[in-house]
Amino acid sequence: MNIFKLLKKNKLFYNFEDKEINKIFDCLHGHINKYSRGRVVAEIGAPVEEIGILLNGAAVKFIKKPNGDLENCGELFAGDMFGEVEAYTGDRTFSSSVVIAEEATVLYISVATIVRQCSNNCPCHQKLLENVLSCLAERIDTMGVDAKYLKIKSMRGKISKLFYDKYLAQGTEVIHLGFNRNEMAEYLNVSRPSMSREMIAMREDGIIKFRKDEIEILNVDELQRLANEAR
Repeated sequence: MNIFKLLKKNKLFYNFEDKEINKIFDCLHGHINKYSRGRVVAEIGAPVEEIGILLNGAAVKFIKKPNGDLENCGELFAGDMFGEVEAYTGDRTFSSSVVIAEEATVLYISVATIVRQCSNNCPCHQKLLENVLSCLAERIDTMGVDAKYLKIKSMRGKISKLFYDKYLAQGTEVIHLGFNRNEMAEYLNVSRPSMSREMIAMREDGIIKFRKDEIEILNVDELQRLANEAR
């Protein structure tokens, strides 16, 4: 397992060199745990003392409804993390539980070591803090925008509205979302499998084509109609 390569997929270590990641580990007191499927690695309401970063495997975030049912509210894959927002907002407790979906390796770094400047005053730590602020700013901006999508009930309506908004903003029929499929599902507050199935259906209907975060709009008029009628 190439930990350096995997960590570079994570937003906290954006623009880090291997030697910088190696050096900052002395500051972060990180540790790595391996988990089998079904293991709960974070519980809603528990204090966030560490940020978890998936090095491999997969996990699912969920909340428990008042009637006791569990609701999937996002999936995590290699490079994704949990606890990074809750660690610095509100009462600093997990807003959802996280359970391992397939055997995974998780790197944990202490929240305290991130916000506390190390005694060496290393530039790597300053870069990490800037990346943390960038992640928080991005999430705050997202929270301000995605409320309109949360009000839409149909899956196709949510997807169409998002893609049409991107089309209007970018002015091209080939749009770039700026986030991966997992982040898109979290952004729309839907399950990734259901969202993927609907995107495949829209492709079969000749509305879109897609590859990673790139979406090609094949039928702008139909996408506009779906976006305008989304409720």
